Amino acid sequence: MKSNSPLHVAWTTFQRRQVSMAQAAGFECVFLPIQAKGKLSKAFGYLRALVQTIAVLKRQRPPVVWVQLPQVPALWAALLYRALFFPATKIVADCHNAQLRAPWSRFPLAQWSLSRADVILVHNEAMFEQAKVIGWPINKVHVLEDVPPVLSDVKPTGLAKSQIDAPKPWVVFPGSFAADEPIAEVMEAARLAPDLTFIITGRPERAARNGHDISQLPSNMRLPGFLSIEVFDDLLREADVVLGLTREEGIQLSVCNEALGFRRPLVTSDTAILRQLFSDAAVMVSTNDPGSIADGCREALAEQVLRSQLSAQLALVRLGSWINGQFSSVKKALST
Repeated sequence: MKSNSPLHVAWTTFQRRQVSMAQAAGFECVFLPIQAKGKLSKAFGYLRALVQTIAVLKRQRPPVVWVQLPQVPALWAALLYRALFFPATKIVADCHNAQLRAPWSRFPLAQWSLSRADVILVHNEAMFEQAKVIGWPINKVHVLEDVPPVLSDVKPTGLAKSQIDAPKPWVVFPGSFAADEPIAEVMEAARLAPDLTFIITGRPERAARNGHDISQLPSNMRLPGFLSIEVFDDLLREADVVLGLTREEGIQLSVCNEALGFRRPLVTSDTAILRQLFSDAAVMVSTNDPGSIADGCREALAEQVLRSQLSAQLALVRLGSWINGQFSSVKKALST
């Protein structure tokens, strides 16, 4: 890391959002994952990450610190660093949607901490309206959507195929087995399309706690588990179709931008926000209808060359619009 460069700090293993933004935004990414279970263990994990974050900031002395929320204590670290060492530091609170919902919206000192950031980011207009409802200092709140990753024309490396033994074509559903993901519907869609291989990434051990029964997988479905970024990127290069699905309105799926950046045919949920952002390239499907999901995947495969071209075109459009519009507004706010 370069001294005095802006930093984006996140207490997680990896997040595509900031890596995709890094080149255009001019910051470097710092990931400090908290691997702890149980309240006491997690509390010590937060304390350790807080100390590590302050140490990194002291060493690098960034003029601007971007902090991913959740978790709120990560913002405390940036505020403490500024108060104790470099009062001129600008702080950006980059709030994922979970920060606007309980329990994170009610986390101790969350509102107080946000009010002391210089800029507060939400990821779409729906979350901007939610920020108004819950009383955030709206004069500091800006919408900054995700952007597609800027990628070179790297060919598949074979890493994904070395870990996933399955026939093509591949329908890749990058997930986390979260409650909003239609896992049962995708399983049924796989049964309706036995000639396709459906690959769901993420940690299967999280499925049960979020209400997903994965005990009877279709024979054409694979769950490779959590993948390193190198393998995951290669899986996206190998994907014949990328699937991005959610049951909830207002969620801007990062996988949709990943599909655009990797120039892959995209099939995604027909929600208002996803239609607005991605319908110029994507096949839109009904999240709760396995038949619609299966038909959407077949449509994307039948138009694979066209859909790949549309993804690449929309990636360039979205990046240019982001730089000249939303990000330009954020830069202006940070310069005052």
